[in-house]
Parts: sequence; structure tokens; C-alpha cells
Amino acid sequence: MNKRLLFILVCFVYSVQGIQAQKYSKKRILKDLKELPGFEQAFVGFMLVDPKNGKTIVSQFEDKYMTPASNTKLFTLYAGLHFLGNNIPALQYIIKDDSLIFWGTGNPLFLHPEYNDTTALHFLKSHTEKLYYWPRPMEDDRFGPGWGWDDYNGYYSAEKSVFPIYGNSVSTYLNKEKKTIKVSPSYLEPQFKFKNDSLIRLSSYIQREEMKNQYEYAFPSDLDFDIVDYSPTDTLIRPFRYSTDLFVKLLSDTVNRKITIIEKPRSIEFPQTLYTVLSDTLYKQMLQESDNLFAEQTLLMASGIENDTLSTASIIETTKELLFTNEVDELVWVDGSGLSRYNMFTPRTITGLLLKLRKELGEDRLFELLPVGGISGTLKDWYAGENEPYVYAKSGSLRNNYALSGYIKTQRGKILIFNFIVNHYEHTTDEVRKSIEVVLRNISTSY
Repeated sequence: MNKRLLFILVCFVYSVQGIQAQKYSKKRILKDLKELPGFEQAFVGFMLVDPKNGKTIVSQFEDKYMTPASNTKLFTLYAGLHFLGNNIPALQYIIKDDSLIFWGTGNPLFLHPEYNDTTALHFLKSHTEKLYYWPRPMEDDRFGPGWGWDDYNGYYSAEKSVFPIYGNSVSTYLNKEKKTIKVSPSYLEPQFKFKNDSLIRLSSYIQREEMKNQYEYAFPSDLDFDIVDYSPTDTLIRPFRYSTDLFVKLLSDTVNRKITIIEKPRSIEFPQTLYTVLSDTLYKQMLQESDNLFAEQTLLMASGIENDTLSTASIIETTKELLFTNEVDELVWVDGSGLSRYNMFTPRTITGLLLKLRKELGEDRLFELLPVGGISGTLKDWYAGENEPYVYAKSGSLRNNYALSGYIKTQRGKILIFNFIVNHYEHTTDEVRKSIEVVLRNISTSY
């Protein structure tokens, strides 16, 4: 091939690529951000960045503070990666004469209904010493600042604690054939009142008293599961009201050993730490399923590395001072999960974090942790690719607020960073998701 022909061919390729890019120009993107359903009267922050050169392709309101919802968990992830290392601390302990004194680290995996981490359980069972539990101090209240006061009964609002057990929740399992209901942990089964409700036609429900572990489980009269249109839920999960006494009773019941609560021992300068699963097990659940308890406890665990007292506020300040020293915008950050409406970040702050995560974790590990469009986690039913995945991102939602922050793989093989925050929309969240998908698909085919 002569040089002239090669030159013409190269020019043709670049011209085609240029035309493709212009199919969805910056001007068109900004127009869509104003006019697509759900965006018209909303406050829409957006950034699209090429991570290879750090240049912004297009942005809107990138310097405005917005509500990130569960995308706050990306900041929690970053703190966990830096302070916890590769393993999760299951508990800490000292052995003195015939006594084993132990205390919590904030690990949320212990006897969790889905992960059922039994590392600490086997450890306690294997020791013949008398068991003593020190309730380590925690600065946090059961809920974070700015959480909904009436969310205590929601499965997503398990209480924060020094030593979580069973996900700080009670699970009920419905056997449709035997028409029976099993409660776990079984210790709480006597606290359930089962109620026939002739008005129920679609699903069962559980209601707990706010400050007591008294539950009402309502279902159709006579457990008639053949009612037209009735589809009972196999498993219902509700938080329990956590206390040190309840924790010790649940643990004693599980290990079948007496456990005595004590005050802080005089000498705990050199405690032993028992470690459990790799940290990515925790982070994957936190990001893909947007598990709020895992996020809150990640910060509490990190705070306990250097201090006796577990404190979310303390570790957030430490994280900001050590890991976000050169930020253009101050981080308004108050919890680990994003349940609080007090959290506020600018789109460019979140975009900067996405750049850091890609650089420090690498795409393979990072994409394994994040939800994948059309495949896993909170994105399983959204943002699917035609032949292969193209969206790897964290989503977050509070009423009238939705965020999607992550990475998009274009048809030309590029990886771009994008960040959507849509606040104060009046449409349904599904309509907002559909409009975001329109923008992302066009970006994928044009860049």
C-alpha cells in the first residue's frame, strides 16, 4: 500500500470517528439533560471524564452541592480500603488465667443471615476459659444523623452497634406447603404475635414496636395461601432493637455457654485480634446490594483501629484530613450509608473519587466490586448492554433523588467516568433511570 493511499485511509478513519462522536455532541448531551423525562424540572448534576488524561468531556452543575444518597458508600469504600486492609477484624480479646475477655470490632458479618460468618463463633466455642464480654464504647446513636425517624421497621434500617449479630435483624421464613413460619434467631420467636388479617390480599407484613422487640406478623385468615392474587413473601427481615443484654443473650443461646458482661478490663494494652473473611466480601455486598448496615459498620470498624471508642464522626474527619486534603469542595459527609439527607457532595468531588478508585484498585478488581448493568446488584434490571456489559456503577436513591456514578465502556473500547446526580424530580424514579439510560447508551455508541 503506497503512502498516499495509507494517508487517505487514515484520514477516512479519523473522519468517521469524528462523525460518530458528533452524533452525540456536548451540545446534544446538555440539551438532553434539560429535556428528557424526569430532568425537566429537576436539578441535574452531570460529569463525563476521560480518565486517561483527566479531561472533562462535558459537565453540568459539577460545582454544586447535591444529595448523593447511597453513593456516599463510595467514600465509605475508600475509607475502608485505606484503614482496614485486606481482612475484617472479627473480634478482639485477651486471655488472663482462666478467663477469656472479648469485645466487638463492629464486624457486621457475624452470623449474618446471608453470609453467616462463624469465625468468631467457632473461636468462642473452642475455648474452655470462662467467657466475659466488655461492651466497648460507641459514640454513635443507633441511627445516623438525618435518617428518617419512622424507618426503624424497614429492613434497610438495622441499628448500628459495637458487635452486630444476625445482621441486627430477625428473619422469618414462610413454608407455603406446611403453612408454618420459622423465626431466626429462634430466641426472638416468643416475641412474635401472629395475626390473621382478612383484609390482606397481596402480601404479609411484620410490624415492630419502635423501642421494644415485640412483633406482629400479619397474614391472610387461616393462612389461606390460595387466595386469588395473594403471593406471600418467603422471607421477611426486620431490624431488632439492639442492646448489650440482647446481644449477650443471643450469643449465649447460640454458643450454649454462659457469658458475663463486665466493665473495661484494667489491662488491654496488647489485645489479640481475630480476623475473618477478606474485606472484598464485605465491600461487594455493600456496593452491589447497597447494604446500609455493612456501610455503617465499615466506618465504625475503621474508627476502632486506633481508638477504644467507635465513632463515625471521628473516622470521617480522619479520612477527610488524610485522604481528601486537596479537594476543591469541602466534603459534607455525616454517615457511611447515605441514608442521611445531610450528606452533600459536588459531582466533581465524586468524579475525583472515581478517578482515585480506578487508579488505586485497577479496573478488574473495581469492576468486580461494583454492580454491573443488566447483571448484578441494584443494576440487575437496568443499563444492560446489547452483547456485553457496558455500565459498572453505584446507584443511590432517596425519595425524589437518584444518583448513578461509575464507569462506562464505549463501543470503541474506551473506559469513561460518568456521574449523574438527579435531585428533586417529580417523576417516578424509573422514568429518571430510563432517561439516564438514553444518555449512557448514546455516549457508549458515540465515544
